Amino acid sequence: MSPGRFISPRRRRRLSALLAASLSMAGFAAPANAAFPATVAVNNTAFNPVCLGFEDSFPEKMYAAAKAEYARLGYSVAGETGAGFTRAALLARTANDWSFYVHSHGDYYLNADGKRYSGFREDSGDCGQAVIFSKDIAAKRAGRQSNLVFISTCHNGESNTTLPSAFGIGKSKAYGTDWNGPEFYVSYKGTAWDSDEWQFEQAFWDALWIGSATGIAYDIAASYIYPHDLQADWWGSYWFTGNPGPTSPKNCAFCV
Repeated sequence: MSPGRFISPRRRRRLSALLAASLSMAGFAAPANAAFPATVAVNNTAFNPVCLGFEDSFPEKMYAAAKAEYARLGYSVAGETGAGFTRAALLARTANDWSFYVHSHGDYYLNADGKRYSGFREDSGDCGQAVIFSKDIAAKRAGRQSNLVFISTCHNGESNTTLPSAFGIGKSKAYGTDWNGPEFYVSYKGTAWDSDEWQFEQAFWDALWIGSATGIAYDIAASYIYPHDLQADWWGSYWFTGNPGPTSPKNCAFCV
């Protein structure tokens, strides 16, 4: 995660022709269900002057946007940021989460066991920031299913990432009539700049808000960042709605 090439905010552009394949559900808000918790965790301290040397305003915006969209989809959302976003706090929650969003530094980190795993850094309110490894999450979740997992960090969308499986999501893509279940994982490749990520994420959440399937939302967001260096990838079910639960259906009016 890099703080960003601070490009000026743009007005929302016209949504692409992909929107024709979305359901007409504009603004639909599902009631929050305590049975389906989700965590939104944002490392804000790492992008503040105390650690970075200057102020990066994007993490706060990302935090608010992710919380709002998960809540609209029907999850019971808990936010973790600042000193409250610690390795211990996150691992205590993750066993019960159905969905998860994090914005932080991410990489393929060396663990004390001598092996490398995908992961991201806690906030903890200081610049020390321990790594939360995929194997830590996997141990807590023990194969539990996830719905919508968004890892807003560098490197965790690369082909060697070990985070999807930690959240119970296989690294395969189901298009058309294929179906991997109600799951979708998205993250970035290589060095990702906060300014570009913010554009991608606004477009992704906006597309979900009007009723797009997660795969369509991804394609729309990717079209926004095409002129920039940001790269991303996804795994899961293209036609997943993003809504919570083990039997959440396809958004399948146009499954072809």
